[in-house]
Amino acid sequence: MKYLLTFNTRLRELRQKKKLSQEDVAAFCHVDVTVVNGWEQPTGKTRCYPVLEQLLDLCLKTDTRLETLLDLEPGELNKLQMELPGMSEDEPNDLYQSIHELSEVFDLVIPDEVERRLLKRFRRCDADRKQLILSML
Repeated sequence: MKYLLTFNTRLRELRQKKKLSQEDVAAFCHVDVTVVNGWEQPTGKTRCYPVLEQLLDLCLKTDTRLETLLDLEPGELNKLQMELPGMSEDEPNDLYQSIHELSEVFDLVIPDEVERRLLKRFRRCDADRKQLILSML
C-alpha cells in the first residue's frame, strides 16, 4: 500500500471539499458504507484500502485526478510510464475506443481456460519434467 499511506486523510478531505457523505462515496464505488469507513480509519490495524476499480470510480464520480489521492514522490508522476494501447496523447481517440483497444490487448495476453489448466499442471511438475516440457516447446 505504498501509494495509499495517507489515502484515509485525502479521502476525508475530498469528501469534505465536495460535501459528500461516506454513503455517497460507498454508492460511487459500489461498496458498503462500512468499507468506506474502513478506508478512512486513522490506524493501520483497522484501515483497509480500495482496489484500483474503486479508486477509478471515486475519481470519475468526483471529477478528481487520481494522483491527488495517491502518495507520490515529487516528480514521480513525470517518469516514463507504460503506454496503454489507445491511451497515447498522440492518438485522439474517445474513451470507448481506447477501452475497446485495451480490452483486445488483454484478450490476447490473458490465458484462456485451457492455458490456465496447462499452467496449473506445469506448476505441479518437478524440475526435470518442467525442463523436458520447455525443451519440447
